[in-house]
Amino acid sequence: RPESVPFTNIWLNFTAKDPESGQIVNYYVQDVPKERFNEVAQLMTTIFTRDETMCKSLDIINDPMYNMEDNIKDWKNLLNQKMSLICFKEGSDEICGINMLEVLGKHEANHFSSNQDNDDKDQYILKVIEFVKSKVDPCNRYHVDKYLHCLGLLILPKYRGLGLATEMLKARIPMGKALGLTLSGTLFTGIAAQKAGLRAGFIEDYSVLYGDLANQEPFVEFPNISSQTLKFMSLHLK
Repeated sequence: RPESVPFTNIWLNFTAKDPESGQIVNYYVQDVPKERFNEVAQLMTTIFTRDETMCKSLDIINDPMYNMEDNIKDWKNLLNQKMSLICFKEGSDEICGINMLEVLGKHEANHFSSNQDNDDKDQYILKVIEFVKSKVDPCNRYHVDKYLHCLGLLILPKYRGLGLATEMLKARIPMGKALGLTLSGTLFTGIAAQKAGLRAGFIEDYSVLYGDLANQEPFVEFPNISSQTLKFMSLHLK
């Protein structure tokens, strides 16, 4: 993160329903502050891994090979890049949502890729991510040197269904522009996330049926998957 970009910074203010009162209240999206790194890494390792479409299909959270401590370490390494976003309700320090982000250059693999064992189910997901990214090749497709890439968007269960995911995705626009970026790219794995992406202005670059991933490269099977299609979508940060 360039030193010229203040940390932490609030990137977006918006209004949405309060899940308890039903009243319209103020929310905001900001950089994840250092004092919340541990909590955020813990939530990504538990709630995100339990609920995310591909992780849920592979039941990674209950896999004996799943190393929670290593996973927490990976998320913390990503947080140390100071690119990730967090959503709060005004007047509360309770986390509503998290968006784990990184900046990738041409043909650069996400930073999780080199930390996994081949027998780990996490590796199957990383194989799929790299396969889809190679099909899209965002840097060459859009003639950019680097782009803002997402490794996980989590809305906490209490705050789901309120439109927070769409707003968190929109927050990438002012943040990305401040960082000198013109493109964000994301693998949207579930139907709800894909709809949120469209509402936020993302366009579809590539889609593949989960069923086809088992029969061809990268040969990964997702049993009882809750979504038919996996999509890579891009947002122009204008």
